[in-house]
Amino acid sequence: MTVVGVGSPWGDDRVGWCVVDALAPRLRTVPVRVLKLDRPGPGLLDRIQTHRRILLVDAAATGAPDGTLYSIPSDALPAAGAAASSHALGVAEALALGCSLGLLPTELRLYLVSIDPRRTEPADSELSPAVAAAVGPLATIMRRRLVAWGAARNGTTR
Repeated sequence: MTVVGVGSPWGDDRVGWCVVDALAPRLRTVPVRVLKLDRPGPGLLDRIQTHRRILLVDAAATGAPDGTLYSIPSDALPAAGAAASSHALGVAEALALGCSLGLLPTELRLYLVSIDPRRTEPADSELSPAVAAAVGPLATIMRRRLVAWGAARNGTTR
């Protein structure tokens, strides 16, 4: 099992990294690999395609209030259309391309935290209060998913 936090060093775009940082101490009893990636673009597929189970967390400008959480299973990810390109790929585009090419892990769940894209400039060093408030609850949700996957792998139920 692998957890991937996607982000950048600026403002609310750091939320993926912050969730992974908050989650890591809660994983002492769960064997998990943790990755923090800086805007990986199409390289995301190279980093995740060999893993069976992935939880991926990133920021997204959804238009919803800052800190709104989304959980998207891999079977709900849109496939890339015929016009898919490898140029300027973000996480959503990389996952759509991976889905179309059959490169996604067996189980993948994408967690998104809604942000205001104006809070991702180099001058922004801290998370906004609403986005920061989403970090702990999302880390808890992700830990529960990992524990459930671990129990399924071990043939137990919880």
